[in-house]
Amino acid sequence: MGDSHIRGISSTLSLLDEDLCKFAQWAKGHEVRSALYEVRNTLSPVQRQLIAKRVEKMQVMLEEIRNALNLLGSVRMVDKMIVGSCAIQWASLLELEGGHLRRYGELPPGLAEYLDPRVKALNDDLHVISIAAGQSIRGRPRDP
Repeated sequence: MGDSHIRGISSTLSLLDEDLCKFAQWAKGHEVRSALYEVRNTLSPVQRQLIAKRVEKMQVMLEEIRNALNLLGSVRMVDKMIVGSCAIQWASLLELEGGHLRRYGELPPGLAEYLDPRVKALNDDLHVISIAAGQSIRGRPRDP
């Protein structure tokens, strides 16, 4: 089997395994409640049990395939994930500034004055988070 086959199979099965990890968390009742984002776990106890058992079975099979084909797993480092997400969010948040929102039409009075400083504060906080996470990438911890 060639490197291309190994990479293709490894990538597909790694993405499956990533989703299975999420399913396992939801089978344990995981939910998220925040200001503008919520994940409601509407699974019944019977559904949770069935999903947990099936996920476990599938992960055993994935391990077997990994070992039999000598596949490489994917490793995601939280620090790099945070830095990458911050970069994407900075750009998205900039689109909420008054100057950018005007492309959708005239803004209601006071919206830009209200939103612009809050967008800046959110981006400043993202910058601090990114610096904090990025310190482990650079190899020297320090307080931002």
